[in-house]
Amino acid sequence: MNTKNFKITQVISAVFGILTLIGLPSVVNAQEEEAEVDVMAIKPWKDVIITNLTPSEWRWNKNNSTRFTIRGDFDGDGFEENLYETATQIFSDNPELTPLQLDGDLGVYFLVNEGDLDGDGGDEISFMTVYRDYTNINYFRIYSYTGNKWKEIFCTKVHEWDCPNYTPKLPEEMFVHTWKKKNKYDKNRVVLKHSDGVVDMISLHPNGRYAIEHIKIVNKGAAKREWGDIIEPRTDL
Repeated sequence: MNTKNFKITQVISAVFGILTLIGLPSVVNAQEEEAEVDVMAIKPWKDVIITNLTPSEWRWNKNNSTRFTIRGDFDGDGFEENLYETATQIFSDNPELTPLQLDGDLGVYFLVNEGDLDGDGGDEISFMTVYRDYTNINYFRIYSYTGNKWKEIFCTKVHEWDCPNYTPKLPEEMFVHTWKKKNKYDKNRVVLKHSDGVVDMISLHPNGRYAIEHIKIVNKGAAKREWGDIIEPRTDL
């Protein structure tokens, strides 16, 4: 090898070495960022539960005064009472109201008085239970107090990031919040509107896309359900 070729080889080696040193941190950072996104996508809300190694180790992270307390006339007797959330139930300061037992032990993501949806004089409530899993699919439920007990009158599949109190961070989490803002809906509500017993909300359509669902609630039951316009996440929203 002559002197000229040797020098060229040295230069190429030096440049390659510099590029390698510069590139390695970028690869590591990209991997770290990807891992961080994955954690954010499955991480439960800090004010609801604490994440350790597995869902079985999550624990109730609220005190006895609890974050969720709502007031309304839930039994339709003309007098208002309070409802409180605990890790396993929703109960009232009115001892005549039977507590609503949750199908989990970590409370709920939110608790809302939806008003009188069916026109019977009593207020209905909505919530989403916190489950010990890593999926973002959950169920938005509406309950009504009838016959001295709570009865589920409506349930629809939603994403946990579509419910109140959640601050969207990832692109796939932004769609419903952005759509509500664009169409002048309250971003902190799951029920978009209700009138004459008809409830409108954004739900996960059976085909996996978002759609506006119309539910007619009469006599403590969802008498009719139909899907309105299908809406899809778009970059131009």
